[in-house]
Amino acid sequence: MSEFVHALTLRLQSSGERAVLTLLGYLAASLLVVFAFAAFIYAAATALTQAYGPVISALVIGGISISLALVVLAWLAMRRRRLRREMRMRRVAQPAMIGAAASILPMMIRASPLGTLLAVAAAGYVLQRSTRKPR
Repeated sequence: MSEFVHALTLRLQSSGERAVLTLLGYLAASLLVVFAFAAFIYAAATALTQAYGPVISALVIGGISISLALVVLAWLAMRRRRLRREMRMRRVAQPAMIGAAASILPMMIRASPLGTLLAVAAAGYVLQRSTRKPR
């Protein structure tokens, strides 16, 4: 039993280290994207200021920034709505599937106990694989 606990602990530690390294990588990439976006805004403001003046330049960049923010917020709202709808559909479908399987199970056991065992084992394996998070 102690070997199992030790192996599980090592697996969790390596998984945690992997998650921390992934998080640090995404943090560094996000920071670089923010710096690049700031440099882009500065360059656009400088170019627009030389061409149209500081007031028009600030209005154009502000308007574009607000428009982009609204597009991102709309995308997030649509995504959240779609995820909620999918979760609701899963919640509704799950009891129906369990009920159908429970009504068929006695008939399957009488017909072929070994086949039932294999079917239940296969269903358990498929459910375990489908609920598992991808690596």
